[in-house]
Amino acid sequence: MYRSSFIPIKQLAGQLILSQRHNHWGATLTTKELIFQRPHLSYHIFLDDILGLVPYPLQTNQRGTHSVVGWLEPNRHRDFYKLSVARLHLVNRQGAFTQDTADLIIPLNSRFIHFLSQVTNLTLLP
Repeated sequence: MYRSSFIPIKQLAGQLILSQRHNHWGATLTTKELIFQRPHLSYHIFLDDILGLVPYPLQTNQRGTHSVVGWLEPNRHRDFYKLSVARLHLVNRQGAFTQDTADLIIPLNSRFIHFLSQVTNLTLLP
């Protein structure tokens, strides 16, 4: 049996629109929620709780490389976004928790952003 360090999603709210998996993260979008996963931690966000999503330029350090959290490896083919939410549901190996008002820096590609703008009331700016 294949063992993954990602926590399995038991049931999705809404209809599945798009799911993407990479080595260190995964993102799933349904008609009602956005799920962002990294090893041993999942963030469940209902689309109604999203306050805003803006591009987030990564800062470069003195060596000319991006300084970000270790699990989040920068890639020039990926864009990063700051996601602001009113409520965030965290699921890890110890249990499930809810946090009010949070900001997440997450990597998403333009295809995912396109589908996200279609199912939310967010305005996609050029």
